[in-house]
Amino acid sequence: MDCAILLRGLGTVLILVGLVLVYNPELVSNKAVPASTFEATERRIWWGLFIGIGTLLMFHHQWHPWQQTVAATFASLLFGLLVARLVGIALDGSVLKQWINVGIELVIMAPFIWWYFHARS
Repeated sequence: MDCAILLRGLGTVLILVGLVLVYNPELVSNKAVPASTFEATERRIWWGLFIGIGTLLMFHHQWHPWQQTVAATFASLLFGLLVARLVGIALDGSVLKQWINVGIELVIMAPFIWWYFHARS
C-alpha cells in the first residue's frame, strides 16, 4: 500500500474525529457546559488540533526540506484551531473576543503559509 494513501486515510479519519469532537465535546468530557459564551466556545478549540493534524497528513507527505515541513505543521495546526473556533462561534454564539482571536490566528497563520510556499521554491 502506498504511504501517501495511508497518510491521507489517517488524515481523513482525524479530521472527521476532530469535527465530531468540536461539534460535541461532551462525548469525551463530563464537564458541564459553561454559562459564558466565550468559555463555551473555548471548550471546543483544542479538538481542532485533530483537524490540523489530519490536514497536515492529507496534504504534506515529506520531511525535506525541513523548513517546509515546519511551516506546514504550524499552518495546519492553526487552521484546525481556526475551524474549531468558527464552529464554536456558530454553535455557541458570537463574542467580540472570539472574533479577535480569529483575527490573531489568521495573522499568525499568514507568515507560515508564505514560508511554506517560499521554502517550496
